Amino acid sequence: MKIRSYVVFCFLLAALLPTVVFSTWSYRETVSREFSEVKDRHLLLAQKAAATLDHYHHNLVAAVEAVGTSLMKSNGASEYAKLFDQLKIKGVIISYKTGGQVIYTAGESSVDTVTIPKSVLTSLIETAEPGKPSYSDIMSTAAGENLIYLTLEKSDRFLIGLIAPDYIVAQGKSIVFGEKGHAAIVDRSGNVIAHPRDQWMKTRKNLASLSIVAKMMNGESGIEEFYSPAVERTMIAGFTTVQGPGWGVMVPQPISEIYSKADQVHASLIPTIAIALVLIFAIGLFLARSLSRPIEELAGAMHKGALDQKLSPLHMPRSLVQFHENKEVCESYNRLVQRMTLANDQIEKLAFCDHVTGLPNRKHLQLRASAILKEANEPKRGGIILLVDLDNFKEINDLHGHHTGDQHLKNCAQILSKVAGDVASALQGSKPYASPIVARIGGDEFIVMIQGLMGDQAIGAFLNTVQAALSKPVPELNITPGASIGCAQFPSDGVELKELLKRADIAMYHAKRSGKNRTQVYSPLIGTKSIGEIRRELTAAIETGGLFLEYQPKICTKRRTVISVEALARWNHPELGLFLPKFWVPTLMGSHTMSRLGEWVVATAMRDLAAIRAEGHDLWMSVNIGSDHFVTGDFADKIEAIRSDQKFSAEHLEFEVTEDTLFNSEERAVQAFNRLHSLGYKISIDDFGIGYSNITRLANLPVDFLKIDQSIIAGASEDPRIRTILASTIAMAKDLDCATVAEGIETNFQAEFATQLGANCLQGYYFTGSLPLDKLLVWLDEQPGPTGHPYLRETDDKVA
Repeated sequence: MKIRSYVVFCFLLAALLPTVVFSTWSYRETVSREFSEVKDRHLLLAQKAAATLDHYHHNLVAAVEAVGTSLMKSNGASEYAKLFDQLKIKGVIISYKTGGQVIYTAGESSVDTVTIPKSVLTSLIETAEPGKPSYSDIMSTAAGENLIYLTLEKSDRFLIGLIAPDYIVAQGKSIVFGEKGHAAIVDRSGNVIAHPRDQWMKTRKNLASLSIVAKMMNGESGIEEFYSPAVERTMIAGFTTVQGPGWGVMVPQPISEIYSKADQVHASLIPTIAIALVLIFAIGLFLARSLSRPIEELAGAMHKGALDQKLSPLHMPRSLVQFHENKEVCESYNRLVQRMTLANDQIEKLAFCDHVTGLPNRKHLQLRASAILKEANEPKRGGIILLVDLDNFKEINDLHGHHTGDQHLKNCAQILSKVAGDVASALQGSKPYASPIVARIGGDEFIVMIQGLMGDQAIGAFLNTVQAALSKPVPELNITPGASIGCAQFPSDGVELKELLKRADIAMYHAKRSGKNRTQVYSPLIGTKSIGEIRRELTAAIETGGLFLEYQPKICTKRRTVISVEALARWNHPELGLFLPKFWVPTLMGSHTMSRLGEWVVATAMRDLAAIRAEGHDLWMSVNIGSDHFVTGDFADKIEAIRSDQKFSAEHLEFEVTEDTLFNSEERAVQAFNRLHSLGYKISIDDFGIGYSNITRLANLPVDFLKIDQSIIAGASEDPRIRTILASTIAMAKDLDCATVAEGIETNFQAEFATQLGANCLQGYYFTGSLPLDKLLVWLDEQPGPTGHPYLRETDDKVA
């Protein structure tokens, strides 16, 4: 936009905004004033009509009493004929209280016992209130006319007046204003007595469903807006109640009429506003041209300088008239160029880095994370996001001051950067992974994002490492540090940063709520169920059959045949359906429920293996055992009790434990390894290669198998460095007298490649996924035949 146009625009805006504000204010005030007047007027009209009807009510009572007294004295009632006509009284009937027998009548010749059916007469007598007049709802007679019955108690008799609604209807029709403004009068049950619609009066239409009518029936008064089915518009009405008869009077008017009147007032201002805007535009155009010409010339010179050399000093363009302001603009720009050249790096740092820790801030995190998440759905390009919330950080600030708090933040930032860097350097993929991101997003919260870290065991080991590093005592602090850590995985938990942060935050909150200094991996149950609830539901599933086992075969590379199967627990959750272990196993860590689950898996696997062997398949079974369960002092004794109860051979059972079992409780782990091995059980290290342990400790352990993690198998076929790691691992295992199992085999190339490198066994979806027992038996029976897997063949060779 040119400055000349901008100046004109500003002039117009400066004039238009007050005009619009005034116009809007004027319109709102007009509407407000109209509504205020309408409310007062409508309520006053309703109250005035109610006062008239109240006076009418008292006249009716007086007239009926006078006629009744005259009748009971046998004086007749002919002198009251004119009064009957004025008050629209059709007649007066006197009846005994008991039996309802009519003994006197007065009024029109048609007034007799037929005029009031016995059922109506009985109802009037029964509903009469002692000592006060009672009005019935408006009713229809046999002749089709509407009547209201007034009942008065008089000694041992009742006086019943038959009131035509003509007077009330006349009062209602006397109130008419605007296009649709009118009055409506209803009885105490909400039946129409008076209304502009004759059909509604004739049929005594019930309007009790309208809130305003309900309020009148409750004896209330006031103003209310409501939708009128009569005029099919939203109305505003004043309403009140005639206390004696209980009649409701309302005076409604369509709201659209009020706005229409305000619109007419507002429309009268439009010509004046239009003339004013035209004049202001003309003046603004003249002033803009006078003021903008020298500035436009200066802007052109600056633009040319920017094209020739970015951020270069400018020279004041020559002009017949030199404006002091233009010279100031040029000099100020040159000073700005100098400052920007010197401070460019500082500006970038302030924009993208946290000023306390030097870590990336939220904005920088978003930029870097977007590139990583674009690849999330590609094979092997997933990862994790951690939300780390420092526990007791407020207490550190309160007790030691903000300087110590800032230093604690810096220390935690260094710890997280080192731990993330260590794990990232050990990850290998088909193409290099992005550098890990450690960012501070405010207060005591950090984000750690690592591409390529996948698998429950690897993630669990990393979370334990982070937690341990942040929980080390600091001599300068009187408070033990710690952190609550929530973890979300991509792409399984989402591929948008906002979504992942939300789920990591849910998991972190779950961890903090469970006692602080804990870790939690997000699962669908997190946020809706506590850890205790998940554990109780799992315990119930064990008892009620909600858990079941599936089995995945392991293939001997020398014999090219199935030699064992691995038992994998599955949970058929009543709410979520098939619920995979990676979502609920982390919530069981360190609990008695984990031990219950492990023992159930062992017992079930023993029974199923007996069925497998009974079908002629000479296999053994492997089961996964949690690290906390494995190192309990009575683990071996409980396994022996289960084995003895099922008359199972120990040599047919293999226990798979992860690397962290060896180093979380090393002494107890060594004892468990030695005891189980002495009893004849096989032992394997699961997911070998993704932990961060000292592998020399394996030399003193009776390990039968090393299961090499699928990330190493996948990367070895493409990366020479990973291939060297794989070959070295297989060679080391052979020197330690261990067999090796290559996990995660997904292609024929991977199977043959691992075989050539010397892996003893293979396992993965290339052969089959996990199968329930019945389908596993069918699959095993098919392998020797022509429909069997092409890698497998019958042979009498022994296992290498």
